[in-house]
Amino acid sequence: MAHYNILLILVLALSLKAELPSNLESVPKVFSGLNHILNEEYDLAKQNLDFFRKKNPNSPLGDILFAGALIFEREHNHDFLEAKQIDSLLYIAQDSCEALINRNPDDFWNNYFLALTKTYQTYWKLFKSNYLDGFADGFYALNYFEKCLQIDSTFVEAKVVIGNYQYWSSVKTESLHWLPFIEDKRETGLASLELALSEKFLHRDFALISLCYAYINEERYLAAQKIASDLQKKYPNSSKIKSILARTYTNIEPQKAIKLYKELIKKYQKENLENPYKLIEFKIRLAKVFYQNEKYDEVLLLCDEVMNMSKIDEQYHFSVLPLIKDMVELCDSIKIEEKKVD
Repeated sequence: MAHYNILLILVLALSLKAELPSNLESVPKVFSGLNHILNEEYDLAKQNLDFFRKKNPNSPLGDILFAGALIFEREHNHDFLEAKQIDSLLYIAQDSCEALINRNPDDFWNNYFLALTKTYQTYWKLFKSNYLDGFADGFYALNYFEKCLQIDSTFVEAKVVIGNYQYWSSVKTESLHWLPFIEDKRETGLASLELALSEKFLHRDFALISLCYAYINEERYLAAQKIASDLQKKYPNSSKIKSILARTYTNIEPQKAIKLYKELIKKYQKENLENPYKLIEFKIRLAKVFYQNEKYDEVLLLCDEVMNMSKIDEQYHFSVLPLIKDMVELCDSIKIEEKKVD
C-alpha cells in the first residue's frame, strides 16, 4: 500500500479556481459537490455535480468534476474495474478543452480546464497502475498550469500544484540528485505547497491533505497532526483524513493511532465492500503499530483474521496479494524475534 500511496501523492493536487466563469449556472452546486467528496458522501456529491453538468452542457467543467466524484468514490472502495464511464467523461472533456484552446490558446479558462482534465486523468490512471500514461498526463497537466500562471501570475492554485509536483518528484528521485540534470526542488516545492496554510482558495483542503503527507514524509508529525485534526472537524466522515491522523499519531501517541485504526476497521467492516483491500490495509497498519510497541500477540491475532477471511473474489486477488504478503512477513518477523529470546 505504501508504494501505491506514494504514487498517488505524486499526482498534482486537485485545484479549482474560486472565481468561476460568469456564464456558468448553478455554481454553488460545484462548491457543495466538492465538500461532499471530501466528506465521502459520494451520492450527494454526484447528485450536485451531475445537476451542474446538465445545467452547463457547453462547459467541460461539469464532465470533469462529475468524473472526479466517480474517481474518488472508486478510490474509497478500491475499485478500478468497469472504468468506461470515467474514461468516457474525461475523453469528452479533453476533446472539448482542446477545441476551445484551438480557438483561443491564450484564454485562462481554456488552459485551466485542460489542466484540470489532465490532472484527473493522471489520478485515475495511477490508481489503475497505468504509470506510464499517468505520468505523461501529469506532465501535460503541469505544462497547462504553468501556462495559467503566465496568463495570471496571481493564480495561487497553480503555484501549489507545481510545488506539490516539485516536492514529490524530488523525493522519488533523491538517489539521482548527483546527476547534473536532476535538480532537488524539495524545499522550493514544500514552500509553494505551504501556501495552502495562508492563502484562501476553493480546493485548499485538498492541498492541505497533500501537505499533511509531505509533513509526515519530513517526520514533522505535530505539524501534520494539527492540519489533519482541523480537517477532521470539517469532514468527520472522511476515512482518508482519519487515516492521515492515525499516521501522525503512530510515532508520538501510538494509543491514539490504535484507536483510530480500530475505528477505520470497524467502518470498513460495516460497509462490507466487495473488495476487502481497504479493510486488510488498515488491519496491517494497526498490526504495524502493535509490532512497533512489542504487542506481538495483537499482531498475530490480526494476522489470523486476515489469513482466515472469507473467500476473496478472484478479480481482486492481484490487488490484495501484496497486502497479505506484508502481513505474513510481519508475522514471520515476530517468530524470528521469539526464537532469539528462546
